[in-house]
Amino acid sequence: MSDLLKCPPEDILIRWVNYHLRAADQHDKQISNLGKDLQNSEAMYYVLNQLDKQKCPLDRMTEEDKVVRAEEMMKNSAAINVPDVVDPNDWVQGNSKVNSIYVAEVFNTRHGLEELNKEERDKCGIDEDLEGSREERQFRLWINSLEIPDCTVNNLYEDVRDGQVLLKVIHKIDETVVEWDRVQKNANNHFKISINCQVAFDALKKLKVKTVGIGHIDIQDGNKKLILALIWQLMRVHYMKIIGNKTDQVIIDWANKVKGNENLQVKNFKDANLKTGVFLINLTAAIDPEIINWDLVNMDPNDEEALSLNARYAISIARKLGAIIFMVWEDVLELNSKMMTIFMSSLYELWEEKQ
Repeated sequence: MSDLLKCPPEDILIRWVNYHLRAADQHDKQISNLGKDLQNSEAMYYVLNQLDKQKCPLDRMTEEDKVVRAEEMMKNSAAINVPDVVDPNDWVQGNSKVNSIYVAEVFNTRHGLEELNKEERDKCGIDEDLEGSREERQFRLWINSLEIPDCTVNNLYEDVRDGQVLLKVIHKIDETVVEWDRVQKNANNHFKISINCQVAFDALKKLKVKTVGIGHIDIQDGNKKLILALIWQLMRVHYMKIIGNKTDQVIIDWANKVKGNENLQVKNFKDANLKTGVFLINLTAAIDPEIINWDLVNMDPNDEEALSLNARYAISIARKLGAIIFMVWEDVLELNSKMMTIFMSSLYELWEEKQ
């Protein structure tokens, strides 16, 4: 299980698609990539049919026009509340990066896998800290989105332990704080790795990252809780730098002044008014009002299913606008202040660019 969790997300999605294809007795349609192997839509038709045979029938798969076929496939996925994230014309191009977004949304909406019981989870050694696992994924995706040469993170806790990843990320954020003359280029033993972790730790202090109660040895030891704390602060420094080091209050004040939020005022990134998703959707409308289909927005704050759909829609629209975010809809309902900070800061940046 630990080896599986180290796999890149794309590899896990490929395994997932093939799992459902085998369940549908479509062994000859097994895929090896998320691009060319999916562009004719047949594989995903079968996957969707496995997830919900009533709402995702196979009869629409016979359409000869590949664009229309892709459009019909996406109507099936919409029937099970998969967000509208990819255009059929883009899907048929076979671009793996584009198609993986759609496949990931299907997986996140309804994966069709049986939940493990406690005995199975214990046997697999799966960490019960779901919030920590989600943060690990979000922070890992953030690092990979920086597109740093020779720096791809598959397991955050393990990959930062030698100090090299942290040094590269810190340098990406601020090129002046890492003392590269102290860095051990060939860190092939515990002592050299310790030096690199210390250099990274010193650079973090220069970025004014809070390190009270944390030492460089915690990085080297792979202390999960403390690594998450450090990476979150780095992520926040990065986003604050992007928006010109504005304070949290500047972002909150802007968000409260956006049209539609007059009666949904928030005090901070954990305010209960954020939970409905409407406040966040209004922020996306401030950037491009034409992109919102208000028929899809539910204003009932007591409908839990509606709230989850609002949250999904807000995230989907933000990504369409070009916001670089890594949150999932549960972060909205659970009022995850960290991800709310990134979400609203990203939209603020887009809003400023538009002015």
